[in-house]
Amino acid sequence: MIIIGERINSTRTKIQEAVKSRNASLILREADTQLKSGANYVDVNCAVTSGDEVQDIDWVISVIQSEIPDVSICIDSPNYLAIARALEIYKAKGSVIINSITGEESRIKKILPLALKHNARLIALTMDGRGMPDTAQERYDIARNIYEHVKKAGFKTEHLYFDALIRPISTEPQQAKEFLKSIPMIKALGDVKTVCGLSNVSFGLPERSLINSSFLSMAVHSGIDAVILDPLNRGVMAGLKAACALIGADEYCSDYIKAFREGQLVC
Repeated sequence: MIIIGERINSTRTKIQEAVKSRNASLILREADTQLKSGANYVDVNCAVTSGDEVQDIDWVISVIQSEIPDVSICIDSPNYLAIARALEIYKAKGSVIINSITGEESRIKKILPLALKHNARLIALTMDGRGMPDTAQERYDIARNIYEHVKKAGFKTEHLYFDALIRPISTEPQQAKEFLKSIPMIKALGDVKTVCGLSNVSFGLPERSLINSSFLSMAVHSGIDAVILDPLNRGVMAGLKAACALIGADEYCSDYIKAFREGQLVC
């Protein structure tokens, strides 16, 4: 399971203020803590600031890789120019995921060449010019179109992560079921992976961690390969350890037992 730590996101007031004031110590602390808590990638989103996103994402990635030379980064931006700058500035010894392309041809044409040039992995959102899909079949159809497009361009499909876009069950109660149904359908396309932004499912509900943890266990059973989450949420991380053990993805429950011995399991 690949864990993408979501905390360096400018929608969080603390991060937005740190970027504005160039508070390097806070950014480094957020990155380091997430990695020590189990994240494989650090998500960097600078889209919501009052400054220049291109300059902001340049600064954040430069700060992180200056102290963590093997860090892997998920570049999270709707801005083509910000993604291009982030890829140019990234010099660490890890790997990069671009978040994201969609089924819109214009978006693919801008981002795919960057991914090919920099050997970056890609998150593909199952949405297109018609908006967000409602059913698992609609998600699959969009994913198939994206898959065929990027494969034809020579992109390594094993580096393609499809996000089937979970929506809040507080307003759309059938969406969790449709999302879960879509995962094995999309994975049947070939050697591709699936990912989700976990916290979206619980938006607007109390005790969100309970919903997030329960849904994540279901997604693990359905075949999810990666998840964007807060690795400092011990309840969700404990639930993930348990889910991986239950489906046989943790040989002899070694990771689960190690987490127990380190005091990481929280019910």
